[in-house]
Amino acid sequence: MSATPTTLRSLNGVDLSEEVSDLLRKETRAAHENAENTEAAVWLTRGALDKDEYIRYLVILWHVYSALENALEVHSSYPVLAPTYNPALLARTPALSSDIAYLLCTPESEWQCHPLALSISQNIPAGLLEYTDRIRTATTSHDPSTLLAHSYVRYLGDLSGGQQIGHRIAKAYGLDDTTGLGTQFYQFKKLGGNSPATTRSDMSTIKDWFRKGMNEGVGDDRERKAAIISEANIVFSLNEGILRLLRPPSQTKVSTPKDTSAPFPKVTAKEGSFTVAGVLSFMLAMGIAHFILVTNGFLLNYGLEELDRVRAWVTCFISTTIAVAS
Repeated sequence: MSATPTTLRSLNGVDLSEEVSDLLRKETRAAHENAENTEAAVWLTRGALDKDEYIRYLVILWHVYSALENALEVHSSYPVLAPTYNPALLARTPALSSDIAYLLCTPESEWQCHPLALSISQNIPAGLLEYTDRIRTATTSHDPSTLLAHSYVRYLGDLSGGQQIGHRIAKAYGLDDTTGLGTQFYQFKKLGGNSPATTRSDMSTIKDWFRKGMNEGVGDDRERKAAIISEANIVFSLNEGILRLLRPPSQTKVSTPKDTSAPFPKVTAKEGSFTVAGVLSFMLAMGIAHFILVTNGFLLNYGLEELDRVRAWVTCFISTTIAVAS
C-alpha cells in the first residue's frame, strides 16, 4: 500500500518500525481525548440525554455500523483485515437493532418505519453522511486496509469505555443490563465461547486478541501503518461529528452517575403507595389492551399469541409513560 506524501510528512519523527497496535494507541491519543471530552460525550456517558435522543443516537450508530460491517464482510478474506474479522464476536448492528426495537416498544422488523428512525433515514444528517461515505470510500478502494482503522476506533471503544456507558445507560433509562433488554449494544460474549463477557479480564482478552490480529495483518509495512494511523485520526474526528448531532438534555441540570440510580419512582410494600401518574398510565394501557383484544378477537391459539403480544406491549408502554410523567 502506498501512503501519500502528506500522510508520511504528518508522521515525521514517528518510529514506524513499532507494531501498528502500539502506534495507534500513541498517535491517536490526542484525537481520542478530544472526542471523549466533548459536551455531547459527557451527556452520553452520564446518561443525561433525553430517552428519545438516546434512541436517536442508537439509530445513527446503526447506520455507521451497518456500513462498516457490510464493508468488513465484503473484504473478510483480505489479508490485512482477515485476522480481526469475527462478526460472531464483534458485530454490533444486530445488537443495535434489538436495542432500538425494545426502546421504541416496536417489533424488530418494524422499527425502521418508526417516525424517529425515518427522520434520520429520509434526511441523513451531514455528520452521519460524511462518516458513512468515508467507510464506502475505503470499501471501494483497491486497497481497503484503512477499514482496519474504523474497526479499531469503534470496537476497542465499545470494549473499553463503552462498558461503563452501558451500566449508566441502564440506570438512567430504567433498563436491566443483566437481561440485556435495551443494552445489547454494550454486551459481548467471551472470546471463543457463548457465555457473556462480564469481567474486565474478559474484555482485555478480546482486546488483546484484536491487537494481535492487527499486528499480524499489517505486519512491517510502514506505508500501510502510516495510512491506517492517519485514517484512525480521521475516524475520531468523524465520531466527534456524530456527537455534535446530539441535542442537549431538556433538563438544564446534568445528572451525575449517582443521580441516575433511580429513574423510576420506587414503591415498597411498606410504603404501600403509587404515583397518580403510574395509576393513570396503568388504567390507560389496560383499556387500550382490552380494546385490541376485543376488536382483533380472542380466539384459541391466535388469542393466546395476541395476549402475549399485548402483555409485552403494555409492560413497555407503562414503563415509558411513567418515566415521562415522573
